[in-house]
Amino acid sequence: MSKKTNVWMPLYIADYLADTTRLTTEQHGAYLLLIMDYWRNGPLPDDDGSLANITRLSMPQWKKHRPVLARLFLVEGGEWLHKRVDTELQAAAENAAKHEERAKKAAAARWSKESKSNASSNATSTPQEQLEECPSPSPSPKPTTEGKPSFVGEARNRTREAALGTTVPADFEPDQSHRGIAHNMGLDLQAERDKFVDHYTSTGEVLAEWPAKFRNWLRNANKHGDSKFQQQTTRRTASSSSNLTDHNRAAAERAKAMLFGDGNQEDIQQ
Repeated sequence: MSKKTNVWMPLYIADYLADTTRLTTEQHGAYLLLIMDYWRNGPLPDDDGSLANITRLSMPQWKKHRPVLARLFLVEGGEWLHKRVDTELQAAAENAAKHEERAKKAAAARWSKESKSNASSNATSTPQEQLEECPSPSPSPKPTTEGKPSFVGEARNRTREAALGTTVPADFEPDQSHRGIAHNMGLDLQAERDKFVDHYTSTGEVLAEWPAKFRNWLRNANKHGDSKFQQQTTRRTASSSSNLTDHNRAAAERAKAMLFGDGNQEDIQQ
């Protein structure tokens, strides 16, 4: 790869934002640092110490964000691989090689022309001067996604099994839509989040869209309450209603006896 290739890296804003909408501000910074290091040095080592240094995060911070960032790469063979970065690196190297070849041909043609005209001095032919006589590769090549993997959505290029989803992340965090539903329904969002994660961790269910699952969980939160508490509340309500009915019936009987003389005096006094 030409030395000039690694001084610029194509970044297609629409592609990037489309695939990183769920990253936090800190995760955005860490991810950009990872792909920049990848662009200059190749695949990343699957080593927490090295990755924490690259992202400028403390070890606790790195371990907190690692599960989210790892989903944007393909981790295998002790390395973090990124197909889109690899594709762009190869394209940049091929582009640089084409420009270098054009530079050599241009220098050769000029050399031949000046030799035929008996010029007093000939053009130098060092590789550096040849390259300087021709334009360098554009720092912003025309973006194209046809036939290429997503630049930042590495999860789309994984195996079929991975594409089907994952178990609920231990660091699952509610988003703005969840906060809105919880506010409107008067729910304790953090408590519901903990119950949600505990429940689906125990079931081992695999999904691709956990945020959507949590929205449905919140909308049906009244179904996830303490069933024992609900049963006790129902029994207390039924008992109270029964006692009230018996009391009203006894009062009606006493009133009837007083008005029409039915029943004995002891019952009336009661």
